Amino acid sequence: MGRKRGAAVLSLVIGNCISAAASVFLAISSCARNQKTIYLFQLLETATFCVSSVFFASWAGLSTLLVSLVRNVLVVKNRFRKWHVYLFSALVVLLGLYVNNRGALGLLPITATVEITFANYYAKSVALIKASVLLNTVLWAVYSCLIWDFAAGISEILISVLGAASLIQYMRQSRG
Repeated sequence: MGRKRGAAVLSLVIGNCISAAASVFLAISSCARNQKTIYLFQLLETATFCVSSVFFASWAGLSTLLVSLVRNVLVVKNRFRKWHVYLFSALVVLLGLYVNNRGALGLLPITATVEITFANYYAKSVALIKASVLLNTVLWAVYSCLIWDFAAGISEILISVLGAASLIQYMRQSRG
């Protein structure tokens, strides 16, 4: 195995290990029962995925995650305003498209991030927040698997199933 190939494999292994740690935060976020806890663990997950994105050379993913990190801080501090939705969405699209090195595949993190950004402001009920997180994890699961971030991809698939079950359970409890 050549040095370049060895370095690429090492980057994949390190990236997958870091993504596994980030996925734990995502799992906790998917099962949380209040808005502040959901967003706090999304903040931790986003920061950790920023680091793993470097190892996958996922520049569109990294750019969207960096913008998301700032957004999540504002959400956790209850300072996220309507104008932030549009500012952060525009930044995600512009930066994401500018650094996209994966063609159509690079559009997935951009789409996922814009979706969750709008939900951060407009989704006020726990059910809508959970549904938004579910959609977001499905989009990231597809992206992660296709860039060989199998730790994130597999855990996001599992978290999507867990999130769907949690949403269904929450909705049943809310009715009765």
